[in-house]
Amino acid sequence: MRAFGWTVSICLVTGILGCGSSDRVKPSIEKVAPVSGTLTFQGKPLENYQVTFLPTDGRRPGVGVTDAEGKFKLGTNDIGDGAPLGKNQVAVNFAPPSTDDSTTSSPIEDPALLPKPKVMIPAKYGNPSTSELTQEVPSGGLTDLKLDLK
Repeated sequence: MRAFGWTVSICLVTGILGCGSSDRVKPSIEKVAPVSGTLTFQGKPLENYQVTFLPTDGRRPGVGVTDAEGKFKLGTNDIGDGAPLGKNQVAVNFAPPSTDDSTTSSPIEDPALLPKPKVMIPAKYGNPSTSELTQEVPSGGLTDLKLDLK
């Protein structure tokens, strides 16, 4: 029994020491500035749309989802911490609210059964290459940004 205890102790120590190995890639922390605003389409607020700021130099994007009034707050390293500084391409996509209110229900596999947006926008806005939307994020950030899609 004593040998079993030592074996368990050695395994625990080895496991703990192994957790600090240097072969894991640590994500870099992006320098960000606060970005918040309102997203509308032809003046109507867009609810449950994901706003994504993609830096043109390939860094990690800033992302946020709109509320019922079209308001959003972007986050990159953490929820709501801001967007990367510099020039960003912008993409806007519908982000359906979760319909799973039970741990026993299975995911919806048929796309026809997924929730639909209250307001449809042109597909071009879903791709940063075709959206024609860019936004410079200064070190002071952007508050009350107005994104009105046409």
